[in-house]
Amino acid sequence: MIQRRQTLFLFELVFLAVALLFIPSQHLRTGSIPAEIYLVPIDEPGLKSTSGHIAAVGLNFLGIIISFTTIFLYKKRNLQVKLSYSLSVIWVILSAMIAFCPFAEGADKSTGLETNYFAVAIGIFGILAGVLAARYIKKDIELLKSADRIR
Repeated sequence: MIQRRQTLFLFELVFLAVALLFIPSQHLRTGSIPAEIYLVPIDEPGLKSTSGHIAAVGLNFLGIIISFTTIFLYKKRNLQVKLSYSLSVIWVILSAMIAFCPFAEGADKSTGLETNYFAVAIGIFGILAGVLAARYIKKDIELLKSADRIR
């Protein structure tokens, strides 16, 4: 149901996750070669993904899938609330991983890693969108309960 506010917040979660595919999470300097690390598998020669990067890529794609399924489960509102809160938890973990976890290492180990805090800000907006989606789903549940009482 696209006319609902929670659906717009769930679509926002999808768009933010897709944005993280195109916005670099970290900048890596190996000697004189700068590289930008996105939330997609690394295919640069001389660079290797860490297990944290693989986990962050998986969490990002899991968030996209859960967001889409939550949108189309509009008849099961209690499940939507639980999935929205789980999306918020996924975004908290993903934001913390972007901020604190190194995503790649160079072959010569003399790397300088810089975090792109714009990607962390995207994660914070993702957390907020998940919580607001759950809040509006709860409001719909209460509205339907009050309408059933009137009958």
